[in-house]
Amino acid sequence: MADLEHLKSRVEALAGRKWDLPGIEARYRQLLLEGISPRPLDAAALAARRGEILDRIQTHAEEYEYLSHS
Repeated sequence: MADLEHLKSRVEALAGRKWDLPGIEARYRQLLLEGISPRPLDAAALAARRGEILDRIQTHAEEYEYLSHS
C-alpha cells in the first residue's frame, strides 16, 4: 500500500512540474543527431557520483516521456 501512495504522490509531483520544453526538445534533437558519445569511464568516479548520475537519468527519462506525449 505504501508503494501505491508513493506512486500517487510522484504522479502528482510530475503533473505539477514546470517543464522546460525548448530545453528538452534541444537535448532530444542532439541525442537523435549525435547519439550517445563514447567516452572513457572512471569506475571510482562513477561510484562516487552514483546517486547524482541516477537522479539525472531519472529526470531525463521523465522529460523524454513528457515530450513523447505532448
